[in-house]
Formats: sequence, structure tokens, C-alpha cells
Amino acid sequence: MPNTVTLADAEQQLTAATATVDQLKARILDQGPGSVTAEELGTAALAVEHARLTVQHAGQHAQAQAEQERQEQLQLLKAQILDQASTVGIALDAMQQLEEAAAILIRACGGRQTLIAQATAAMRRAGIPRHSDGQADQHAGLGWTQAAMGQGDTVHVDDRRITHVSPGVLIAAALDRAAREAGYGIRHLQPAVDVPGVQQALAQDPETWLKSRY
Repeated sequence: MPNTVTLADAEQQLTAATATVDQLKARILDQGPGSVTAEELGTAALAVEHARLTVQHAGQHAQAQAEQERQEQLQLLKAQILDQASTVGIALDAMQQLEEAAAILIRACGGRQTLIAQATAAMRRAGIPRHSDGQADQHAGLGWTQAAMGQGDTVHVDDRRITHVSPGVLIAAALDRAAREAGYGIRHLQPAVDVPGVQQALAQDPETWLKSRY
């Protein structure tokens, strides 16, 4: 029997061998013991046992082959997953760039509260009243206003308003814009990152927002 026999062929041969034994037995019962020799019956019975073992062998071979094919498919799937997944290096590089950019924003916003307090105190000592558009030219374009309506203390220099800006709000808005650029919404970053509704104007138009506050 070839080692490459298929399970279907082996089962077919077992069926044929079993049928031969059944036919020999039926002949003995019908025609008497002289119609079939012991050697003939024994050979047929051995053929059945051989065919049965061949079926078991073919079944084990089929299972082994199926498992080998499954492992090959799993290896292919693994390769596809790894090919499509970003490497750790890409993630680390991107995080480092975010870290550096965030550090710049944090440093840029960090001293503004002290600057505003010092500048406001200096203006008061110089006799500069609260900011008024009609008085700006009288004080070299300088002015100040106290916190009100959700805004902190503000220093006015010509047409520029200098207020305290939270770096966290800027970073969150930048990440909001990054998510949209990547084809995702801000919900993709929640709950770790969120932009309050009142700051959506910053996410939508950071230049205009910053020019009015920074």
C-alpha cells in the first residue's frame, strides 16, 4: 500500500475487503464449508485487518497534514499582523516628537501668570487705568483688565491681549486636530484626552484663538 494513500481510498479498500469476507462467509453458510477454504477466508480476513490499519494510518496522516496546513496559515496570519502593525520604534519616535513639542508649549505658557501679575502691578504704579479703547493712545498702548467672564487677568499691549493660557488646553486641542487629521474623532482619544466644548474654537481655528489671547 503506498504511503500516500488517501483516507477516501483507504476507506474504499476497507469496504471492499469487508464485502469480500462477508461474501465468503455467506458462501460457506449457503454452500457448505467445502466451498471456501480456510486459507481463502483467512487471507480475506487479514486483508480486512490490513485495510482497517491502512484507514487508521491514512486518518492520522490526514490529521497531520491538516495540522501542518493550519500552522502554515497561522504563520502567514502572524506575518500579516506584524507587517500591518507599527513598530515600537515608530511609536517611540512619535512620542518623543510629541514630548518635545509639548515641552515647548509648557515652557511658553509657564511664566505668563507671573508676567501678567508683574506687568499689571507695574502699570498700576505708573498710573495706567483699566484698559479702555479710548485711552490706549494715552498710555503707549498699554492697559490691563481684571479677571471676569471666565477670563483671567489680562495685559493689553496695543491690539494684543496677553492672558494666561493653559498648556494642557493647547496640547489637548492639538491632539484633537491630530486625531481628525488621522481620520478619527476626538472620541478616539477619550478619556485620556478631551477638549471642553468651550475650547472647541481653539481646535477649529488655533491661529485666531491664540491671537486673541496669547
